[in-house]
Order: sequence, then C-alpha cells, then structure tokens
Amino acid sequence: MTQVVTTTVEKNIQVDCLLVPLKDKHLLLPNVSVAEVIPFSHLLTTNSSADWMLGRIDWRGTLVPAICYEMLNNHSAPAPNPNARFIIVNGVGANADMPFYAILVQGIPKLMHVHKDEIQQVDAMNMGEFDGMAVTVDGDNAMIPDLERVEVELLVNI
Repeated sequence: MTQVVTTTVEKNIQVDCLLVPLKDKHLLLPNVSVAEVIPFSHLLTTNSSADWMLGRIDWRGTLVPAICYEMLNNHSAPAPNPNARFIIVNGVGANADMPFYAILVQGIPKLMHVHKDEIQQVDAMNMGEFDGMAVTVDGDNAMIPDLERVEVELLVNI
C-alpha cells in the first residue's frame, strides 16, 4: 500500500512597500521600485509641452525627468509645500534612455511591510488614467499606480 502525504506550507509572503503621500491621496509602491527619496531640488527646463512634466533634476550626475503625478492624471497641481520631496523611481521597462524618473511627493514616504492577505482592492472615486488599482492596506487607502503606463507616457513626452 502506498501512502501519499500531502504537506501544505502556507507562505506568508511579505512585500516591503512605501506609502507615498500626494496631494489628496497616497501611492503604494514596492520598495524596490524606489531608488531614493530626495529633497525638493532645482528643476532644469525641458522641451516637453506636457504640463505634468516639471523638468529635469540632476540626481547623482544623471538628468532625471520629474513629473507631477496628480497633473498626469488630469487633477490640479498640489500647492507649494515645504515638505515636498522627489522619489526617484526605477524604470520598469529597462529603457536605456530613461532608467529613472522622479515623482513629486508631498512628504516623507512611510515604509510598510505588506502581507498578501492584508491588501484589499476597493472601489474608488476619482481614479486617474494612470492609477492601476485602489486598495486599502493596514487602514490606509492608496492607489497602486500603473508604472509601465506612466513610463510609456513619459517616454513619448520627453
């Protein structure tokens, strides 16, 4: 007689994320997608006619395009904020022309350890074109952006 033993190993998968403050909402990004959080810095001009393209910043000797996520999603720009920062985002498309870009944020992102079963998709009003999904995690509402779509739009407009 052959005995079959089934072992169930429940993996409690955890992803380190950043809860990133914007004007009226938060973005939830995997920590690995953010290279660095830097203070607001002087913006260099760009030839782009897109209003959401703020310019370029010099980050570690590389000129990085900087965007306003709210304006990209056809919402109004945030008011000037002394706590504003930029997050440097690792490009997801492995495009040599743009390995990084910056998003204007309204404060210091909060590190969160998110378990798969703690994140819940919710219906959200005012979802923008570049918001992939609205979620609630650990009591916080956030948008998970469609970074691939953001990057494609950025490449078309730089």
